[in-house]
Amino acid sequence: MGSPYRERNPWVKGCLMRRCHALTGDKRTDYCQRHVNPMRQADPARPFAVITGASRGIGAAYARALAARRYDLLLVARDRGRLAHLAQELTARHGIIAEYEVVDLAQADAAHRLYAAARVRRAATDLLVNNAGFGLFGDFANQPMSRIQTMLRLHVVTIVETVRLFLPSMLERGAGGIINVSSVAGLLPVPYLAEYAATKAFLISFTTALAEEVRGRGVRIQVCCPGSTKTDFHESGGFRPRNPAPLQSPDIVVAVSLARLQRDTPVVLTSWTGRGVAAATRLLPSRLLTRLAAAVMKRPPTNGNCQP
Repeated sequence: MGSPYRERNPWVKGCLMRRCHALTGDKRTDYCQRHVNPMRQADPARPFAVITGASRGIGAAYARALAARRYDLLLVARDRGRLAHLAQELTARHGIIAEYEVVDLAQADAAHRLYAAARVRRAATDLLVNNAGFGLFGDFANQPMSRIQTMLRLHVVTIVETVRLFLPSMLERGAGGIINVSSVAGLLPVPYLAEYAATKAFLISFTTALAEEVRGRGVRIQVCCPGSTKTDFHESGGFRPRNPAPLQSPDIVVAVSLARLQRDTPVVLTSWTGRGVAAATRLLPSRLLTRLAAAVMKRPPTNGNCQP
């Protein structure tokens, strides 16, 4: 796709608009995304955000919250239909430019594709939200190795590569923000959720260290750790804890995250449950915590996974 903000003459614009109105359904949405939306003029006063895992759940909540704050958006996920619908909704409702890019972030070249897609649209990205992820529930010994490798690439490798690509230009400008979405599960070892919790623990450690590295240089870096949230994450994965915590709205998770970003808080626990877990990790022995986590988790009858 070429530069989305290149100017076109009125005759070309009219032809494209007529073609768009002649189409219906997904064909119309896709055509408008590729040919009509790019004719909109970007307002340089509007900040620009890139959001991964934006098609649903917490990622979609970030998109809606930032659109309401007058951010132009690049929405990234694998579900073209959901992305197109959300981009169209946000553009119409808020008068911003919301575009999307279909990228499988578990692929080896994903970070470079994402960065290139952002640079085509804007020279500078003001906020990067790394939210894409999925869960694997059940005995580690029974999990397919291919799914474990996919999780490691999506939750760890692609995020590290993406931050490495976006961060230097933010530091050069002395402005920008990065939010890596982790989980309360990253605060302690979680049996039957072992690899998921471990990747989220990596994100907490990695992001907290980076936040200290860039302190005082104009760039804010945050790791957001939601607890149980009202998304399809648990249901589609077949995950049933023995004593499920109250579910938090994705909108509340995002509101807390963005408010704390303004305060430059590096680690954000969005729920009282998360704060309780964090306190327990400071007060209780690790072995006891792990056994308590195992007691809370109900071993699923079959292994499952979900893509939020």
